[in-house]
Amino acid sequence: MERITIPYGEREIEFGLPNTWNLLGVLSPKVTNRGINPYDSVLEAVRDPIGSKSLFDIARGKRSAVIISDDKARPTPSHLIIPPLLDELNRAGIPDSEITVIIGRGLHEPLNEKEMENKLGSGVLERVKALNHDPDENLAYLGETSQGVEVFINKNVVDADVKIGVGSVTPHELLGFTGGAGIVVPGVAGRRTINKNHALVKRFKAEFGKIEENLIRKDSEEAARLLGLDMLVNATLDTSEHIVGICAGDVVKAHQEAVKSAKTIYGVPLDRKADVVIASSHPKDATFGKSMKAIFAASLAVKPNGVIIHVAPCWDGLSHSEIFEEMLLENPGPETLFRMLDRGQLPGESCVLYLFSVVKNNWRIIVVTDGLEKEVIEKIGLEYAESIETAIRKTGKENADCIVLPWGAVSLPLPNNL
Repeated sequence: MERITIPYGEREIEFGLPNTWNLLGVLSPKVTNRGINPYDSVLEAVRDPIGSKSLFDIARGKRSAVIISDDKARPTPSHLIIPPLLDELNRAGIPDSEITVIIGRGLHEPLNEKEMENKLGSGVLERVKALNHDPDENLAYLGETSQGVEVFINKNVVDADVKIGVGSVTPHELLGFTGGAGIVVPGVAGRRTINKNHALVKRFKAEFGKIEENLIRKDSEEAARLLGLDMLVNATLDTSEHIVGICAGDVVKAHQEAVKSAKTIYGVPLDRKADVVIASSHPKDATFGKSMKAIFAASLAVKPNGVIIHVAPCWDGLSHSEIFEEMLLENPGPETLFRMLDRGQLPGESCVLYLFSVVKNNWRIIVVTDGLEKEVIEKIGLEYAESIETAIRKTGKENADCIVLPWGAVSLPLPNNL
């Protein structure tokens, strides 16, 4: 019996595969040792951007600027990226007193004082104003997208002479990858705009890591054009969340370049799909809601009618969001969730719930965890196993092709000619 070791929270667990099973691969993202100087790299990127004028040329002669940062739900080290942007804006003639940083939180919870300091750094907070976006107040209407979404955006952002978006690029189940125009919608958009944008999920097949033909991303990009976002600054991060690259410039072109870079880190080659995929939720282990990323990744590597074995510690329970937890426990189907989503009756995580319900309908999912009770796992519509070996037996497969994803939550299976 072949023995395999995978991360499980802060420790590792070992398990064996049956002798009759065929291991197709243990697929992990690349570990990079190439550190960069964030300050110099940001300046270099904004002085020679992709598809736009330099930040200096954009800002010269202007009076005010807004920098939109993503929130605590994203690993972007804004405290490293924003200082060189402030210095470049100063060089172009815009003083700190005329610069505001706005946390593009969409429908997430606002950052408290400590969280704001962790995200932006004390140095930034000493220099400029920093505000949380409010999706229900202080909004300006900019028009409609081609998808019929009315675009309401934070008025502070709209009124600024120079508009800069800051984020990072990692695989995402809805937008394909984080970053790009997501800093505008949902980042600093109104609630109605966010809900209608997210409801586009019913019109296309959203997939982890897929930006092509992604209507939600296309709609967000149109909204960013209506706003007139002047520059995007996106970081590519390694699996330890260190900056390994910076792409700056046009909101679409710079993001596409950042995605190419991110795929070289998170992408794992897939020669063929497996009957069973065993995916660790590492490094998104704390709650079941966060761990879902590993399920979405595994769904790209498993055959129709296959089985996903989801290995997740979940030491903080189902979710940090009470509403999200309640919805999980109600276990609604895709159609019910979509109707609620379309009416704006779900929380900001609603699309994840919708996509999760679709995956549940297509594959068996067996959860291995010691952070949640068997009754809870079954209540959310999944199967429970106390160990990976037990989960393997529960598959009922005597012969099976198997893939293991030790870093499932940040792995992106990339099919070779599939």
